[in-house]
Amino acid sequence: MRTTPTLLLLTLLPVAPLLALDQIHLQNGTVREGRVIGVELNSLRLSLPPPLPGQPAPTTTIPRADVVKIIFDPDPVLEALAKNISPNSTAAARVRWDVLAPLLALPESRAAQAGSLLGEILLLSPDQARHEEALALYQRIETEAWNLADREAAKRGRLRAMLRLGRLEEASAEAEEIAATAEDPELLLDTKLLLAQTRVATLRQLLADNPRWYEDPPVRAERGRLLNDAADMALYPFLFHGTERARAAQGLGLALELYQLTGDEEAARGVATDLLEIYPETPEAQKAATIQPKPTDKS
Repeated sequence: MRTTPTLLLLTLLPVAPLLALDQIHLQNGTVREGRVIGVELNSLRLSLPPPLPGQPAPTTTIPRADVVKIIFDPDPVLEALAKNISPNSTAAARVRWDVLAPLLALPESRAAQAGSLLGEILLLSPDQARHEEALALYQRIETEAWNLADREAAKRGRLRAMLRLGRLEEASAEAEEIAATAEDPELLLDTKLLLAQTRVATLRQLLADNPRWYEDPPVRAERGRLLNDAADMALYPFLFHGTERARAAQGLGLALELYQLTGDEEAARGVATDLLEIYPETPEAQKAATIQPKPTDKS
């Protein structure tokens, strides 16, 4: 019988605590090994290896004041989830987040990674209720996560959730502020892509509301502004950071969507060619493969 990735993940979940042990370094110089399974205001709950195979795992409580640091062991379930970002993994991702969520504020914990993976999966669903869930999840990570990078990643996730919920103006305004002050190149690229998404979504709505846009000078001008802004931001990663392959391809994918939306077939074919020739391994290139190449002149 063929095992699906989701079944594999769910199979891993019950045994993960037995496969990996966290190390709790204490003030007295000793090290306790087990699995951190809970966090209280002044203490940690630790699941210890069972004394004999098949016996229940005992638990103990350690005062947080006694803890110097915790070294968390690799999490095979999260590693499997990260390789299988799809709606089919929702149940496994939710279970892992529920297990790790109490550790969100602990240094070096993988709770933020678990939450962000679940949020990313939730945003793939067409269900608005799941987009709301993702938004709340990212808000919690942004507020409670111990690591700045995790909080910044959650902020970008929150803005993506706002886009999925149609809160374009709010998401765009906040992204503009981030782009103006971002010093981290990855943060800047992600924000540019987010802004490109807002412009494409706003343009799509404008054209839907004004099917005869070409007869209305103000609407025609707004269409041109949104088109130029979206193209500049979508192409930014490719033009200035082309070695950031995933982001550059995402930007080209947005540009392809933009040119298809506005009926610019020549520009769409040019972008599709770049995707197929430069970033053939990306999901965006697979979409570009459906675009017909520009006819060659045989004269």
